[in-house]
Amino acid sequence: MVNAITSDSNKLFGAVLLGPLVLPFPLLLIICSMYTCYILNYTALIGFFIFIIFIILQFVFARIVNHLQQRAAIVTSNRVCTVNELLVYIKLIKMYVWESAFDNKITDIRTSERMMLEKAALIQNLSVTISPLAPIIATMCTFIIHTWLGLPINTCTAYPTITIFNCMRFILSLGPLAVKFLAEAAVSVKRLEKLLRMESPEPYISKNTFAAVVMENATLSWTKPAHPAETEDKDDLVSESRLNEVQPSLRNISFTLQKGQLLGVCGNVGSGKTSLLCSLLEQMYLLHGSVSLNGSMAYVSQQAWIFSGTIQDNILMGEPLDQSRYDKVIRSCSLEEDFSILPHGDQTLLGEQGVNLSEGQKQRISLARAVYSNKDLYLLDDPLSAVDAHAGKHIFEESIRKQLKGKSVILVTHQLQFMELCDEVLVLKDGMVLEKGSHMDLMKAEGHYAELINTHLKEKPQRDKSEKTTAFNNHRNRNGEIINPAFHISAHNKDTPPCDFKSDQLIRQESSRNSFVTWRTFQQYCRAAGGYCVSFFILFIFILMSTNVAMSYWWLSFWLRHGHGAANVTTSADVGNLSLNPDLPLYQLGCGVMIFSLLTVCMVKCFCYIKVTFHASTALHNSLLQKVISSPMSFFEATSTTQILSCFSRCQEEIDSFLPHHLNILLSLWFTAVCVLIINSIIFPIMVVPVLVLVTVFTLLLWMFRGNIIQLQRMESISRASCVSLCSTIAQGLSTIQTYNKMHSFTLLFKKLSDANTNHLLLLHYGMRWLCFLADSLCAIMTLPVALLVVFVSNDVSSPPVKALALCLIIMLTSNSQPMIQSLLEVEVRFISVERLLHHIKGAVSETTRKEHQVSEDWPQHGALTFLDYKLRYKQSSPAVLNGLQLHIRGEEKLGIVGRAGSGKSSLAAALFRLVEPSAGSILIDGVDITCLHLSDLRTKLSIVPQDPVLFTGTVRYNLDPFNRYSDEEIWAALEKTCMKDTISKLENKLQAELTDNGGQLSVGQRQLLCLSRVLLRDSKIVLLDEVTASVDAETDALIQSTISDAFKCCTVLTITHRINTVLQADRVLVLDQGEVVEFDHPDVLRQKADSLFSQLLAAGNTGTS
Repeated sequence: MVNAITSDSNKLFGAVLLGPLVLPFPLLLIICSMYTCYILNYTALIGFFIFIIFIILQFVFARIVNHLQQRAAIVTSNRVCTVNELLVYIKLIKMYVWESAFDNKITDIRTSERMMLEKAALIQNLSVTISPLAPIIATMCTFIIHTWLGLPINTCTAYPTITIFNCMRFILSLGPLAVKFLAEAAVSVKRLEKLLRMESPEPYISKNTFAAVVMENATLSWTKPAHPAETEDKDDLVSESRLNEVQPSLRNISFTLQKGQLLGVCGNVGSGKTSLLCSLLEQMYLLHGSVSLNGSMAYVSQQAWIFSGTIQDNILMGEPLDQSRYDKVIRSCSLEEDFSILPHGDQTLLGEQGVNLSEGQKQRISLARAVYSNKDLYLLDDPLSAVDAHAGKHIFEESIRKQLKGKSVILVTHQLQFMELCDEVLVLKDGMVLEKGSHMDLMKAEGHYAELINTHLKEKPQRDKSEKTTAFNNHRNRNGEIINPAFHISAHNKDTPPCDFKSDQLIRQESSRNSFVTWRTFQQYCRAAGGYCVSFFILFIFILMSTNVAMSYWWLSFWLRHGHGAANVTTSADVGNLSLNPDLPLYQLGCGVMIFSLLTVCMVKCFCYIKVTFHASTALHNSLLQKVISSPMSFFEATSTTQILSCFSRCQEEIDSFLPHHLNILLSLWFTAVCVLIINSIIFPIMVVPVLVLVTVFTLLLWMFRGNIIQLQRMESISRASCVSLCSTIAQGLSTIQTYNKMHSFTLLFKKLSDANTNHLLLLHYGMRWLCFLADSLCAIMTLPVALLVVFVSNDVSSPPVKALALCLIIMLTSNSQPMIQSLLEVEVRFISVERLLHHIKGAVSETTRKEHQVSEDWPQHGALTFLDYKLRYKQSSPAVLNGLQLHIRGEEKLGIVGRAGSGKSSLAAALFRLVEPSAGSILIDGVDITCLHLSDLRTKLSIVPQDPVLFTGTVRYNLDPFNRYSDEEIWAALEKTCMKDTISKLENKLQAELTDNGGQLSVGQRQLLCLSRVLLRDSKIVLLDEVTASVDAETDALIQSTISDAFKCCTVLTITHRINTVLQADRVLVLDQGEVVEFDHPDVLRQKADSLFSQLLAAGNTGTS
C-alpha cells in the first residue's frame, strides 16, 4: 500500500504530464521528412531513417532498462526490508552483537542491487547521451551520401536541413521518457486495480437480540476457500472436501456470551485464542456455521497499536473529551503516575508505534482507549501480559470489573489467576473448544483446565487474604510493567524543572530548512565519488563531449564555406555546390572521423560517469549504514524510524537513479550552451554584450526562483513522508480502526495530508514551469540580435555559412533552454537527498568503544558481577535511574530481579550491556571493569532473551546462527533442548525454511522458544532473561522454566520478571525501588518478612488463587 502511495502515484502523475507528448510525434516525423525531401531531394530520407533507427534503439533501451529496474526493485525492496528490521530491532541486535552480520547482509544486497542498477543506468545514460547526437550524425551521414551520389547541395539547402533535424531531436529526447512513463503507469494501474479489487472476507456476522455473542458450530479459516461456503451443504462430502482444501484455524466453535458477562478464554500457545477474537472482527473466512453479535465493539490487540500524536489523542481516538469519564479511565488503567512523570503528561507526543513507551505503557493506553469508547462488547487480547502482578490486579479490578461492569467482555489471557473471577471460562486447544463453563464446574471436572490451573498454582504460595488485600490497597496506585531501557521515557521525576514544550518533546520532528543546498554538500558528493581528481576527470569528459559536438558543426560550416572549392563552375546553380569540390573525400573523411569521435567519447563518458556516480551513491549508503549501526540507543530514541528509513529508500533511490540522470543532462546542456555562446561571440564579437546581459538576467532569475523552488521541494518531501507514515500506521492498526468505526476519520486525515502534499507538488511545478518559460523567452530574445547580425553584417566580415552556423546554434540553444533550467533545478532538488544522508552521517555519534583491557577467550570463567557505587542517567539533565548500586552477584548464581515500574530493573540490563554509559561507578565481571572493554568483547560474552520474541527475515538457521559458527548437529541439539526440534522438522526445508514477518507462521510461544535456542547456542556464562514468559501460557511457561533450569546450570542467570512465582526458586532475589537496592536476600527469607516489598509484590500476584 505504501508503494502505491509513493511510487505508483508518481508514475501516474508522470504519465499524465508527459504522455500527451506522444501524440504529435508521428505528425512531426511526417512533416519534417516531407519538408527535408522537398529541400534536399530523396537523400534526405537517409537522415530520416537514421532517426528511425535511433528511435527504435531508444525504445529497445527503454524496454531493457524497464526490465532491469523491475529486477532491481525486488532487490531494493529486500534491502529496505532488512534495513527496517535493523532499525526496529536495533536494541536486540546490539545486545547480540549482530551489527556486523546485518552490515554484511545489507552490504551484500546493496552490491547485487548496484550491479543491476548500474546496467540499467548505463543503458539509460547511453540513450540520453546519444539522442542529442542524432541530428549531427544524421546530417553528416546524409551529406556524405548526398555528395557521394554527386547531387547538388549548398549553404541554402544544408542549414535548413540541419535545423529541421535539430527539431526532430525533440522526439528522441522526450519520446522514450514519455513511453516509459506510460508503460510504468500501465503497470501501476494494474497494481492499483489489484489493490482496489482485493477482496475482504465476506460479512458473515448477523445480529441477534438475546445475547452479546453467539457462535454455533463455526469453522473459520485465514485463507479463502476455493469454493464459496454455503449455509447448508447438500452433501457431507462437499463440506469435507472444502475443509480439506484449507486449514481451518477454528473448528466447530460453539458458545454463547450473555449480555453483561465476562468470558475468560485460555489455552496453550497456538490454540486459537487470538483467532477467536479476529473471527468476531470479521477478519476470517467462515466455512460453515454461524456467528452473531449484538451491539458495538471495542478491541484491544495483543500487540498494542499506537499512532503518532499525543497520548490523549490515542485514548480519545476522535471522541469528544468528557473530563470526568476521562479521569476515571486514566485512574482505572494506572496511567496517572505515568502522566506525572512524562515531560508533558497526556500531551506528550508519541512516536510511531509508541517507540518511546514501554510495552506496559502502550498496552494500558490501548486498554484506556477501549474503556473510554463506552461500547457494548469488549474484545481484550491479553492486555495484562506486560504489567506486573499488583498493577495487573488493579487494572483487572478497577478497569475490567468496575469500569466495564454491565458490559460484555471476552478476555483472552495467560494470567490464569483471573479465570476464577470470570463468569464463564472457555478453554481452547488446537482451534477447538475443549471445555466451557464456570471456573468451579471446570475445576470439578478435573479436565485440561484444572490441569492448567494446578500447574499455575504449584509454585504460588498461599497467603492470607487479608494480607493480600492490605498489600494491594497500600500499593494499588503504583503501576508496573517492563521498562525498555533504551526507549524508556519515564526517567524524569516530578521534580524535573519544566522545559519548553517543543524542545522537550521526545521525538524530533523533521523540519524544512530555509537554506540552499550548500557547496559543502557538492564537495562531499565529489569526495564520495572518488575525490576531486575523479570529479574533474568526469567534467573533462563532458567538456570533451560538448567540444566534439561543436567541432562537428564547425566542420560542416568549414566544408560549406569552401563550397565548390577550386572547381570550375559554369552556372550560378553550381556555385557553392559541395559535390563539385575537388577535396570532397577529405571533407567526407572528416565527417566520418567526427562521427567516430562522437560515438567513442559518448561510450567512454557513459561508462566512466555511471561507475563514478554509483561509487558515490554506494559510498554514501555504506557510510550511513555504518553510522546508524554504530549509533547509541539515544539516537534511535530521538529519531523517527521513518526519517532514517526514508534515507535508505526514497533518498537512496534519488541518489541512485534520478540524480545521475538529471546531472548528466545538466552538464551536457550547460557545456553545450557555453560552447554556443563562445562560438557566437567569436563569429560576432559584439555578441559579448548581449551574452553578458543574458547571463546577468539569467542569474537574477535563478536567485529569485531557486530558493522558493528548493523550499517547496523540501516541504513536498516532508508532507509526503507524513502521508506515508499515516498509511503505514493505518495498515498496522487496521483492525482497531475498523472495530472503532474510525475509517471515515482516518480517511479525512489522509485526504487532508494528501491535499497538503498535492498543494506543495502543484506549487513546485508551477514555479519550475514559470522559470523555464522565462528562460525560454530569454533565449528566444537572444535569437533577435543574432538574426539582425546575420542580415546586416557584411559577408566579407563573416561568410554566409558562418552566419548560418551562428543562427543554427542559437536556435539550438533556445530549444535546450527549458530542459537545461529544469535539469538544474532537478539536480539541486535531488541533492537535498544527499544533504539528508550527509546530515545523518556527520551528525551521528558512535557508541563508546574503549578497549583498555584485553580479555582471554574463556573470560569470564565464573560470571561473578560486582556493582561499585554504580549510577546511571539516560540524559545528563535527568535524575539517576540507578543510584549508587553496591552489590555482589556470585558466579553461577540464579538471581531474580523484581520491582515496580521505574524501579530500575531493565535499566540494570541496559547498564550490563552498556547500552547507556554510567555517570559514576563501575561494574566488574570476574574483577574486570566492563567500561574498559570493547563493546563487542563485552556483549559477545553476555546473552539475553527479550520479552518480545524477535525473529528476522531469513532462514531458521540464519536466525539462530547468522555467522555460521555452529554445525547443524549443534543447532538441532539446541532445538531439542527447547522442544522445538519437532516443530522445525515439520517445516519445509527444515533449518533452511524461510521465516518472514517476525516468524508469523510460528506462535508467540514457539518464537520465544526459538529465541531461547539462540541463547543456548551462544553458551554465555551470564544470561539475562527479560520477562521471557510474559506472553505465554502456563504450560509453555513451565516448559521454558524447565529448559532454563537444565540448560543454564553453570551460568549466572539474571531473571527480570513481574511473575513473582518464577523467581521463588532463585538463589537470591534483588528488589529495586527508585533505582536503589531495597532488599537482597533468599526468597524464603524475604517471604517471611511481612513488611518487605517482596512480600507485598508476592501477595498482589496471588489474586484469585487462594
